[in-house]
Amino acid sequence: MSRILVAFLLVGFTCSLADPIPRNDEVEVPRLDGRIVGGQDTNITYYPHQISMRYRGNHRCGGTVFTPNIIISAAHCVNTLSGPENLTIVAGSSHIWFPTEPQQELAVRQFIIHPNYRTLNNDYDAAILILDGEFQFNDAVKPIELAKERPEHDTQVTVTGWGTTSEGGTISDVLQEVHVNVVENTQCKSAYSIMLTSRMLCAGVTGGGKDACQGDSGGPLIYNNTLLGIVSWGTGCAREKYPGVYASVPNLYEWIEETVAANADVGKIDFL
Repeated sequence: MSRILVAFLLVGFTCSLADPIPRNDEVEVPRLDGRIVGGQDTNITYYPHQISMRYRGNHRCGGTVFTPNIIISAAHCVNTLSGPENLTIVAGSSHIWFPTEPQQELAVRQFIIHPNYRTLNNDYDAAILILDGEFQFNDAVKPIELAKERPEHDTQVTVTGWGTTSEGGTISDVLQEVHVNVVENTQCKSAYSIMLTSRMLCAGVTGGGKDACQGDSGGPLIYNNTLLGIVSWGTGCAREKYPGVYASVPNLYEWIEETVAANADVGKIDFL
């Protein structure tokens, strides 16, 4: 299933919005899940670009602040929705259920899915969300630049989100961070074969134990304070030999820039 999660304000209750992918008895089909496993609590001021995408008030996916009224997320977070109704973006808080910091919430006016997005393997898994209003930037809400190049194999990168902290578990109230390493696509293909494309980027750790999964979908993979990837899919979560898979921002850079330029209500901003 896609790394989408609805978090109800009932302790321990979670529900996926996506249909399950059929299992094959001979070949393990990747579960398109998303959550932080093996991470630690962190504060939104360290990752002020991180947002929570809410559907009818419940956490659905992560995402990234790019301009005061533009959010970057995953196509699979919104492709099953008929429109932006009941979709909001919350920024500025480390907590999902019990925020201790002032948070900002804006409705989504429109979302734009990459025209080449494919549900079969989540290729081109990127979407632009245009907000009805603008976030006020402060220490807890800031934009991030896009990465233009993919780092070398084994480079340390960071993924954040509120997803479940164990496979099949419950989501975290507190924002989580975990450090993983880039896995070259040639090596990652040993896990995912023809499912993997050049628009995807893999990251994990030797032996497993650290990953993104359910509820982290659409959230940021960060390198040198730039947005390198968008949480997309993977087989299970934090499993040995199965790295997490992300939409590669450097490979989608031109589409993101062109789409934002054509639809943003504000001019290009200076990053803080």
